[in-house]
Amino acid sequence: MHLLFCWDEQNIRDFIFINVNNFIFLLLVRIYKPEMLQDLENNFSELEKKISNLQKNYRNLAEKLSELSTEHEDLKKKYDEERRKNQVLAEEQKNIKLYSAISGNPEHNRLMKNHINRLVKEIDFCIAQLQNSGL
Repeated sequence: MHLLFCWDEQNIRDFIFINVNNFIFLLLVRIYKPEMLQDLENNFSELEKKISNLQKNYRNLAEKLSELSTEHEDLKKKYDEERRKNQVLAEEQKNIKLYSAISGNPEHNRLMKNHINRLVKEIDFCIAQLQNSGL
């Protein structure tokens, strides 16, 4: 199978001009400025080292991010669990105070009165709704 490349005259001239210019530049660098070539090589090697260090740092930071994300998720779960435990304990404390007030503890009489008043208001509200609905 033959591939046919269409090179017009302008493309050929451009190609030759670029390659000749590159050749002349490299020849001049080698002949007249060999230290310039060494400087370019040194600069490239420094760039390669810096790129390598940046890649290494990026990988380290990506690993650290992954670890911190995992730790964050674990801490979120622990926080939610502790918050649920706290809610349960607060409810238990409220019930204990209520039981204490019912049993006659004078420190919790006000709590008992408030609780009874709330219950009476709820009952009154239910009675009013029943009367409005015609039952």
